[in-house]
Amino acid sequence: MTEKVRKPNIYDVAKLAGVSHQTVSRVINNADYIKEDTRSKVQSAMQELGYVPNAAARALVTAKSKIVGILVSDIVYHGPAGMMHAMEKEARRGGYFAISASVDPLDNDSIAQGIEHLRRVGIEGLVVITPQSDSVQAVERLVKDIPVVFIDSPHNSTELSAELGNYEGAKRATEHLISLGHKKIVHVAGPSEWFDSAPRVSGYSDAMKSAKLEPKVFAGDWSVPTGYEIGKNLELDQSKVTAIFAANDHLALGLMRALRQRGYDIPQRVSIIGFDDVPEAAFYEPPLTTMRPDFAELGRVAMEKMLGHITREATLSSDELIPELIVRESTALPANL
Repeated sequence: MTEKVRKPNIYDVAKLAGVSHQTVSRVINNADYIKEDTRSKVQSAMQELGYVPNAAARALVTAKSKIVGILVSDIVYHGPAGMMHAMEKEARRGGYFAISASVDPLDNDSIAQGIEHLRRVGIEGLVVITPQSDSVQAVERLVKDIPVVFIDSPHNSTELSAELGNYEGAKRATEHLISLGHKKIVHVAGPSEWFDSAPRVSGYSDAMKSAKLEPKVFAGDWSVPTGYEIGKNLELDQSKVTAIFAANDHLALGLMRALRQRGYDIPQRVSIIGFDDVPEAAFYEPPLTTMRPDFAELGRVAMEKMLGHITREATLSSDELIPELIVRESTALPANL
């Protein structure tokens, strides 16, 4: 049987460096009152032995774990996944690590367990990507002693926040259709419990009303099957609808599939615009006109705010990133009906 090799500890470092273990601890925790020659001896001993300080133990002494937690739901969607990667990269750039806990945003026990998991590793701050009211209220109730950055939450008037311009993006999407000459434009909305949905409905409705047009909203969610089912039953001929603004690209894909099966040409008979610019949107048939949010920048800004607040360099403010209109082949001038 192979004998297990013992890892070096703080006492081994102290012995090799000829100092006390308390002195080694002070060097590890960057105390200011250590002589440079002593610090150098300890660091050399650590390197020679291959000693790596235990982050959790260090956090107990310094109250600085250099770890930021991310509470996330629905990571299968394009937006949260893009934000996560950017946040992790920004945290490393700032000398921190980001760890995440995935939760069910509609289950208070799941949220509490996720927060507890992150708290056990000594996080210095928390970024929340759970765009539902219940989950945000749970975080506000359970986390009071560390900074919290909410992404896309209306509950952030006094909190650090990073905002996606859902209202303005939806308004611009609708204005694009109006500028082509469409007058009968409907909106297929996202799920009502998501914060992203309401401002997209408002942006669409306000753009329609500003153009003296009548808004009409169909309730949906974020899924392809829902878009497909709505598309199978959407009445276009009597209502003379010529354009659809879908709350996300997956809804748009389902709508396009159903409408083509019913014999409607896109965009010759009906124009469709989406929201999110998922990677496959350019490969839809036809390629989808959509709004492109900069999810990576949103994640980066959120983590930048968190690290700035931890290091006392931040102000309580909110940034809103406006999505970009990406014109492809699914929108065109309206047909003469």
